[in-house]
Amino acid sequence: MVRVEILAIGNELLIGDVLDTNTHWIIKQIVGLGGKINRSVILRDNLDAIATEIQSALQRKTEVIFTIGGMGPTVDDMTIEAIARAINQPLKADAQAIAFVKHKYQEFAKKGYVDDPRMTPAREKMGLLPMGSIPIYNPVGAAPAVISKVKESTLVSLPGVPRELKGIFEESLLPILDEKFGHKCFLDKVAVVDSKDESIIAPILNNVSKKN
Repeated sequence: MVRVEILAIGNELLIGDVLDTNTHWIIKQIVGLGGKINRSVILRDNLDAIATEIQSALQRKTEVIFTIGGMGPTVDDMTIEAIARAINQPLKADAQAIAFVKHKYQEFAKKGYVDDPRMTPAREKMGLLPMGSIPIYNPVGAAPAVISKVKESTLVSLPGVPRELKGIFEESLLPILDEKFGHKCFLDKVAVVDSKDESIIAPILNNVSKKN
């Protein structure tokens, strides 16, 4: 089974301002693909904390590492910089990513979502990638997802806005994940037990656990 770890990033998650539904959603998708979630953590917007957690996951030779959040234009969006630090690669403007961000803001301006489509330093920030990483199309928002490969590990960085995360996963990421997970599935069987006392069925469960 492909081993997976998830890093959900954002101060808003750790002060109770936002409920982390993204991790739960991704877990369901990965289990459905036949993968195994070994670890899930929530981290503050802190460069050292994020970079250290990524390095730890790489040291464990985790096949797929998801980061969620911290992909936007503001100063607290530092996930990509942390990845660059963790994998020891410089941040560089990626032509494809910059072109994508530029196109998105032109599209947003035509629809009246923004007043000015011109590229600014804040918008250009979303086109900076660790050297060797590749941008992945975001069908909803302006920040592309990013894939970084380090030896046997693949880091998948997704925006924290649920609609963007799901759009990228379902439209852009699944073909890439198929290479990792292959054509597998997860089968879940449910046994309904007529008992109000869990201790009664404990010996039965112990026997099942030993055999599986």
